[in-house]
Amino acid sequence: MIKWGEEMYWKLRIPLFLFVMGVTSGLYQKFPNLFLVNTSYFIRSVVYIGLIGIIFTILENSKVNEKKVHIIIGMVLIFSGILFDSLMV
Repeated sequence: MIKWGEEMYWKLRIPLFLFVMGVTSGLYQKFPNLFLVNTSYFIRSVVYIGLIGIIFTILENSKVNEKKVHIIIGMVLIFSGILFDSLMV
């Protein structure tokens, strides 16, 4: 049985992480010239992981990840990140 109380709220940490991964992945695929395309694969991977780390650190330090949102908003963030990534290919 579904209870419509506190169980229906998520912290934004995982939905925001998946949203950021989808958006940055889509941007990396659509606009590779912005992100050091003429370098080696290793350097491009380090830059991508570094960018994800910087964005995630900013979200952690600003306490955005600690906010609680309804489960529907979390799912919308996750699916919009996936949709953005698939549309940018």
